Amino acid sequence: MYDEVRSRREGLDGSLMRLYQTMKILRSPSGCPWDRIQTEKSATESMLDESYEYLDAVLDKDVDHMKEEIGDVLINLMMNLIIAEESGTFPPADAVNDASDKLIRRHPHVFGEKHVEKAEDVLPIWESVKKNVEGRVSEDAFFSSVPKSLPPLEESYEVQKKMRKVGFDWSDAEGVFDKVSEELDEVRDAYDSRDMDHVEEEIGDLLFSVVNLSRFLKIRPESALKRSNSKVRKRFERLSGLMKEKGLELSKENVDEMEECWECVKREERGQG
Repeated sequence: MYDEVRSRREGLDGSLMRLYQTMKILRSPSGCPWDRIQTEKSATESMLDESYEYLDAVLDKDVDHMKEEIGDVLINLMMNLIIAEESGTFPPADAVNDASDKLIRRHPHVFGEKHVEKAEDVLPIWESVKKNVEGRVSEDAFFSSVPKSLPPLEESYEVQKKMRKVGFDWSDAEGVFDKVSEELDEVRDAYDSRDMDHVEEEIGDLLFSVVNLSRFLKIRPESALKRSNSKVRKRFERLSGLMKEKGLELSKENVDEMEECWECVKREERGQG
């Protein structure tokens, strides 16, 4: 078995089986102490971390890093499947086959007789299949299908998507732009009153409206924010280098020079040297 997993295998089937067998060895009594103590919770938390690292690589368009990080996601996904197998919860193959069955069942416009031309025509088909074929009934709580463990930004996005499904949405982008402006004004009013509890509430409303705008424009807010974070980090690292070349420290006393370097970095990005 050890020699078998050391050898690379051709094709997706072979490579996935090799990963499965490798991790079975690591989880075995003669395997790795660290791998043996992993749980569904720890493996899932690691999978989330690796997913964000994969997203970083996607945003950076770093293909080598993308390949590495999606492999790390697979490692933790496989860890969860093996833990489920060990506990007798379900066989890994059942989970994978159930996923394929669901995809086929929910795409009758691909695997059946239905036909659609536009992406927006697919959602009603999914909802119909879930209700009429799978027999899923609506939960008592409207948002019960939105995981409570989602990061707040993603939770907001999913809550709004759920509301959109029943037609509770803006009719055009202008209304959303106006709402963002309105919420920003309300933050200002709350700040002027110095009622910080009210400020927190209005900041939340502002963020919710910005997520709404992002969703309406078909932009994933989490991806947009990560892109901005990455841009600012790169710019400030470059600013730090320019300040070091000038023999200046990053400090409040040198904020004017830092502003000059910041503008210089932005000009560099625009190719204006």
